[in-house]
Amino acid sequence: MHNIQNNKALNEPKYIDEDIIQQIIRDTDASVMPELIQFYIIESKERVGIISKAEKEKDFQTLEFETHTLGSSALTLGNIALSAISREIELHCMQQQFDEALEKSALLPDIASKSFSALET
Repeated sequence: MHNIQNNKALNEPKYIDEDIIQQIIRDTDASVMPELIQFYIIESKERVGIISKAEKEKDFQTLEFETHTLGSSALTLGNIALSAISREIELHCMQQQFDEALEKSALLPDIASKSFSALET
């Protein structure tokens, strides 16, 4: 049974890089983390909404810009899965691989939600 749980954990994407969180705490102060996380989540949820709208409207310029910005802020706060998919979408837009960009964009809201939840725990 223990191996099954370990295998399941290996198949789950890694939403948070704890090393990044610990580095932020070392560089700043643990007391600022809740406010920093709250601000990041509020801003990022708005950005995810803009990305979803851009996906529906096939506005690839906005999609590229917003995923670039989200990817950077997600990485800063250790949301590595969200950063990775954002960077993939951005790259697809830059390379004019629009079908792939739309395909990945459809996955982004779920990954974002799980990433934000992982930060809040």
